[in-house]
Amino acid sequence: MQETASILKDHGIRPSLQRVCVYQYLRSVKTHPTVDEIYMALLPKNPSLSRTTVYNTLELLLANDLAISLDFGDGFLRYDADCSPHCHFKCKGCGKVFDVFVAPPDCSKIVPAGFTLKATLLYMFGLCDKCSADETPTRWQAQTELDN
Repeated sequence: MQETASILKDHGIRPSLQRVCVYQYLRSVKTHPTVDEIYMALLPKNPSLSRTTVYNTLELLLANDLAISLDFGDGFLRYDADCSPHCHFKCKGCGKVFDVFVAPPDCSKIVPAGFTLKATLLYMFGLCDKCSADETPTRWQAQTELDN
């Protein structure tokens, strides 16, 4: 917990107990949780925690480059404390999001003159290994048709 508090301090964030808990949780999971998932995971040990506190803490983490938000177009954001360059793969079967540790393409060479590129995000969609093994062609075709 002390290490997490130090990281927050180093980024100009006052390390309140709630902020430390949220950031520590985000750093410890690889599931790319939503605000509600973080809130529900932390609530049993932090009964005074509110969704608003979780949301505000995540906004602070984003503003201070300690987390990234992921928008897969399904109506809510997911969060990742791993800010290193990598890609994300969302399974169309189970809905899980996986890290893919390859560097995103270098788009800095193709942005118009005078533009400054701050981030490149690459989202991939398909079926994870478990869903691929369980998958039937009809299920995948129906989902693909819905997406188009």
